[in-house]
Amino acid sequence: MTENDSPSNQAYVLLNVDYKHQKDIINKAKTLSTVKNVKTMYGIYEVMIILESNDMHAIKKTIDVDIHNLDGITNMTSLVTVGTKDIHSILE
Repeated sequence: MTENDSPSNQAYVLLNVDYKHQKDIINKAKTLSTVKNVKTMYGIYEVMIILESNDMHAIKKTIDVDIHNLDGITNMTSLVTVGTKDIHSILE
């Protein structure tokens, strides 16, 4: 996939989770349409969900509705990127 083919928007969602729910959170997150990858982590956060889409509204819905509705999340931090095409239009 070239840079022109890749989705212009990405988000990284970092989660603290109740250990009893971690496996279920990971499995459910993997089924969401904008989710590219789900990783377990050691350190401050236990789970990272990577989202990609050309449609920022789809990413927003995934974060605001789908992920927020998962049981067992104790804290969530979202980092949303804006594609190069969007940045150029902002800077012009």
